[in-house]
Amino acid sequence: MADDASKHEAPIDHHAAASRVRASLIALAKDGASATLIKLASAALSFVLFVAVAMVTDERQFGLYSAAYAGASLVSFFASVGQQGTVLRFWPQYAGNNDLSSAHGIMLRAITVALSGLILFSLLILVIGILPIASRDVPEWRALCTATALLAFALGWSEFTCGAFRAKGLLLFGLLPRDIVWRVISIIAFGAIYLLHSKIDAVTAVYVTAALLIVAVIPQTFLLLRDTWRAAPSPLTARQKADFQRVTLGIWGVTSIPPALAQVSTLLVAAILGPEMAGAVFVADRTTRLVVLALNGINQALAPQISGAFYTGDVPHVQRITSLAALGGFVIALFVLATFWIFGEAIFAIFNPAYATPTMHTTLVIFCLGATIGTACGPTEILLQMTGLQHALFKLLVAVNVVGLCVTAAATYALGPVGAAMGIAGTVIVWCLIAVSIAKRKIGVDPSILGLFGHKDGFSVRLFSNRLFPRART
Repeated sequence: MADDASKHEAPIDHHAAASRVRASLIALAKDGASATLIKLASAALSFVLFVAVAMVTDERQFGLYSAAYAGASLVSFFASVGQQGTVLRFWPQYAGNNDLSSAHGIMLRAITVALSGLILFSLLILVIGILPIASRDVPEWRALCTATALLAFALGWSEFTCGAFRAKGLLLFGLLPRDIVWRVISIIAFGAIYLLHSKIDAVTAVYVTAALLIVAVIPQTFLLLRDTWRAAPSPLTARQKADFQRVTLGIWGVTSIPPALAQVSTLLVAAILGPEMAGAVFVADRTTRLVVLALNGINQALAPQISGAFYTGDVPHVQRITSLAALGGFVIALFVLATFWIFGEAIFAIFNPAYATPTMHTTLVIFCLGATIGTACGPTEILLQMTGLQHALFKLLVAVNVVGLCVTAAATYALGPVGAAMGIAGTVIVWCLIAVSIAKRKIGVDPSILGLFGHKDGFSVRLFSNRLFPRART
């Protein structure tokens, strides 16, 4: 009778497991679609915001505002010490194992580290403002640096609170304040200034931008600090502290180095080609980001699911969701690529008729091809961060991007903007392909669209024995 009972129990267990997988995939699809729409709206609102700022400033002041905004963004990549990624890595792991005390302990430590880094880097900007670096040519130098310090703090903190609530599964509450609310109220504020027929300087514009961002994330800040304090988190063990430090160093590198190197690539092209041609390449590069918009949106929901599933041993689920994310992102990327291929010159003409040339059309298509191939490789960056391979990703990004910068410089000198596109797109393709190889070799997950094939249920999954699995997580 015991044998008969076990025979009847197995199908029920399998059916329940399959139902949980389907529910998880449906939830991921809904969250991914929501995040993609938010990111699309955010991109449109960002464009309108910069137009609104340009309308209330003159040409020189808008140039100073743009430089301050870019500088604050660059500093914010480093200032949060990668804690937005650290909480995404650890919270699902501990909360998924019902160890909420440790989860809140990690959150408290992440808040402390993030605030310390943001304060330190903001003070560093203030120190730079005291130095007579550009005060002769820019009389507003000191005041502009002070405003930039506040904006860098606001950008870094808003990125951290977004990551904290995404880690807790509150995707919309994590994304909306920074991506939508802040931009909407900023547009309204600058629009009101325009309707009053007023002009403001760059310093005032930066202060307004920073202050409104702080206002937008006040609800997030209050709830995050309140919930963490009420939870009375337990002190972390020595092992947890060591894991936190090790993961933080790796994630800090992989969340700050790529955007920083992207800025360096833009500056490199500008230095070689001159400002006019660099402007066209800049437009092509930023326009290309629409190719990866869908995958980036899906990644907002994907990160906590990867961490939660991987550290409970459900590697097949990690394989499913990463490959499906690659497929969804790739389909949309192909559509965007086709659109740019057909209407590329018309799109350039919207920015500046001088940009609408066959050379720049070719440049745009090359950028898009690189981004499309990268999308087909799937969410490699998120996967490696969330599965303990952040150090391998960091080494890969540094090595490939340093070589890529050299190749891009040589190609730009030889072939102009087409060469610049080839160098930058080639760099993206190389590191994405190597990242897929690392994921397959280290954790047995192929996050690319090829991971959908090769297994009886449509997924290519390499399972580990219980002896090997703990080693794969280190």
